[in-house]
Amino acid sequence: MLSEADLNIIFYILFLISGLPLSYKYAVFMVKHTGMVAPHFFIGMMLNLCVGILGIVGWIFFAPTISIYFTLGGIYLGAWITAFSLILLITMLLLKRRALLKSFEHWITS
Repeated sequence: MLSEADLNIIFYILFLISGLPLSYKYAVFMVKHTGMVAPHFFIGMMLNLCVGILGIVGWIFFAPTISIYFTLGGIYLGAWITAFSLILLITMLLLKRRALLKSFEHWITS
């Protein structure tokens, strides 16, 4: 059986990872409908960063009841997951940029 700490770590990681598809869907949808790449990529990155920061702040409120090492480990884990998620997001969006702009042009002409 999983302890309370194990469940909190699982939900913490799932919350942090959920920022990636959320911000990706936002950026793809908005670029397809407006054609503006840079502003919506930036907003998507900030959305992902905000989810990461909210997760880390929530972790800071929960984890000290267990131990200081548990708290610091969770903060480091959250920072690494958020950083990796941001790098993955910008890479995926830059690779898909041309296809998004083509679909915008197709959407405008039809």
